[in-house]
Amino acid sequence: MLAVVGFLAYVIITALVGLVTAAVIYVRWHYGTLEKVKGLPAVVKPAIVGGSDVYIHKKIVHDQDSENVKKYGKIYGYYEGRQPQIYIADPELVRQIFIKDFDHFQTKRIMDFGHALINEMMDILPYDKWKVVRSSLSPSLTTGKIRHMSIEMTEAIQDWVGTVGEKLKNNEPFEPKRLYTALTSDVVARCGFGTKVNSLHDPNDIFVQHTRKFGTEDLEINFMLPVTQTFPFLISLAPFFPPDTLDFFANIVKNVMKSRRESNTKISDFIDSLNEMMEKVGTEEYKKLGITVNTVLCQALIFFLAGFETTATTMTFLSYSLAKNPKVQEKLLEEVDAYLARHDGKIEHETIGEMTYLAACMNETLRMYAPLVRVERVCTKDWYHEPTGLRIPKGMVVQVPIHAIHYNEEYFPDPHSFKPERFLPENKDKMNPYAFLSFGMGPHNCIGMRFAKEEIQLAMTNLLRNYEFRPNASTKIKYHPGRTFLLQVKPFTLDAIRRTKFLKGETI
Repeated sequence: MLAVVGFLAYVIITALVGLVTAAVIYVRWHYGTLEKVKGLPAVVKPAIVGGSDVYIHKKIVHDQDSENVKKYGKIYGYYEGRQPQIYIADPELVRQIFIKDFDHFQTKRIMDFGHALINEMMDILPYDKWKVVRSSLSPSLTTGKIRHMSIEMTEAIQDWVGTVGEKLKNNEPFEPKRLYTALTSDVVARCGFGTKVNSLHDPNDIFVQHTRKFGTEDLEINFMLPVTQTFPFLISLAPFFPPDTLDFFANIVKNVMKSRRESNTKISDFIDSLNEMMEKVGTEEYKKLGITVNTVLCQALIFFLAGFETTATTMTFLSYSLAKNPKVQEKLLEEVDAYLARHDGKIEHETIGEMTYLAACMNETLRMYAPLVRVERVCTKDWYHEPTGLRIPKGMVVQVPIHAIHYNEEYFPDPHSFKPERFLPENKDKMNPYAFLSFGMGPHNCIGMRFAKEEIQLAMTNLLRNYEFRPNASTKIKYHPGRTFLLQVKPFTLDAIRRTKFLKGETI
């Protein structure tokens, strides 16, 4: 009996040792890859397992990226879990990779986010598939289409400003992220989903509840981040987006698309573009590319996620920056008043472009608080950069740490100061155009850039005609740790002070 027990113990121990050994070999399989890359000046040494930073979930990632650039230089290697990556914080190399030699860097990583719908987001599709999807959706986001959508935007914004005014009269605090998220979700619901909601009036609405879950702001990043980076197949145990929320929004999109088809109504907007794609599902072209119903629905989900989260974040930081820089705010308010006086108090798409200082404030906010932490590309064929001697092999992931470039004094003098003048038209030639990466760059840049800028400028002008911002004791920036994709900040409040200067007959 003892012999049998001993034998079983031996078998179990041997199996466990074999399993652990296999796991260690698996997670370390690519270690040493970066050290062999020619022309790569430095590599962040990996731990025994877990990559170059096993505590990434506890760190403010964009700050850590900046520290790495200071320590290792503008080009260095880094292991994200078991995956080797090359980090580049040089605008000239960014230009080469993102634009000039785009044929060598046509894709991003194909990733598993734990749900079939979200796995089909446009930016991570294989190149041929991405190209067709992007060309199908781009016509719905042209300047002309944005002009049409600006009417819906303005209606949503004016409703929102009125509701905010009521809450402020009741001495409710101005919580920028919460309030702006309510606005941007309403705008995207109207312009992208063809449905009206008012998040501030009914915070218990099921649409609002799922919007909060979709934003992932309350998601606590824990040790599962480095674990899933090391064992990517475990992502299903910790999906990035709540599955029930993805299903909820997918059903809304399906119903809106179906209603549009049944009514035979076409207004050449985002929903119409999705319906046109849906009609092609099943064709030989789409079958060959693997474009399915999930592919179509996913684009709507990403339009919603990117449309409300990043825009709300930008307006939050813009308001913060104005409160903390009263001279800048005073200059902007003067521009707002002059604009309103010229146009009889009307704020419209056709004239909002006159607000050059507002645009500069928006861009300076995007520089200091870029919503995206990093942008990436995957090398699709071996690439050589003669000036540096860097050779990037096929299959290598290239990461560009946005904040490390945006805070480099070489490209933006006095980078920690909020100076919108950098982005005024007369200073355009003084700036390196490849050092500003808030919307990405090249063919893979943000497809919704025009939409986002239009919404921000219309919203801020409507708000600043009535209010100005001042800081209070809670007005402090505290970032959520472990954010490797979107910059997210912990809630804070501002004082929104009713302005005493109004145009004749103006009320709120």
